[in-house]
Amino acid sequence: MSDTCWLSIEFRKEALPKFNEILEYENEFWDEAEMDEETIQATIYEANYGWYNEIQALAKAGLTFTVSHGAGGEYGPCVYACHKGDLVECSADWDENPVVAVTEGGVNERHLEECMKYHRILKKIIADKN
Repeated sequence: MSDTCWLSIEFRKEALPKFNEILEYENEFWDEAEMDEETIQATIYEANYGWYNEIQALAKAGLTFTVSHGAGGEYGPCVYACHKGDLVECSADWDENPVVAVTEGGVNERHLEECMKYHRILKKIIADKN
């Protein structure tokens, strides 16, 4: 059984061999990815369960990447940022922005911290590009 969604992933081109090793791919969909000299951006149109297990494996391997995905049947849109294995996951709006849940009791503090960490990790990823 599966629950698929679209998923967008971006990572440094130099890390492609490690991504292929962990994901057990051999340029299966990277051929259609947008690439420049340094970065790969790919969209996977049927990412099973938002590639949750795959994302965890990539982070465990110490890789750097960003991911956003749409909603599936059992989960909403989400964004991830990972810098050298330091991974954070946030619920997202449809424009791929991290969001914080607000209830009658106020802001969900854990979600707020995750969103702030997401932005801190993005800054590190951008700094590494420069």
